[in-house]
Amino acid sequence: MAKTADYLISGVWKDSEGRITHVILHPMKNDNTWTMGQKTSELDAINLLKQHKTMKTVIWEYPNWDIRVNVTYVLRNGSEYLRSDPNASTKDNLDNLISMKAIK
Repeated sequence: MAKTADYLISGVWKDSEGRITHVILHPMKNDNTWTMGQKTSELDAINLLKQHKTMKTVIWEYPNWDIRVNVTYVLRNGSEYLRSDPNASTKDNLDNLISMKAIK
């Protein structure tokens, strides 16, 4: 089985305006398991995407984690932003992942 993605994103940090500033990025292994995540700036995540790395969101669906949609980036008004592929479900979009604000 091919590796699902190079990285998974399970949570986000946002600034006071609700814009994502950092994500928790989990490197995936070839056997589709992943390691502990690291707080990574949005810019660093975008740079990985520019290096042709792939990312997906991952959400907790009791009793397991569920790998969901692709994450890409877009250019809007001269700034680059991470973006999850739109689909019919809002729970797996970047804006609805675990808020890591309380975790330092």
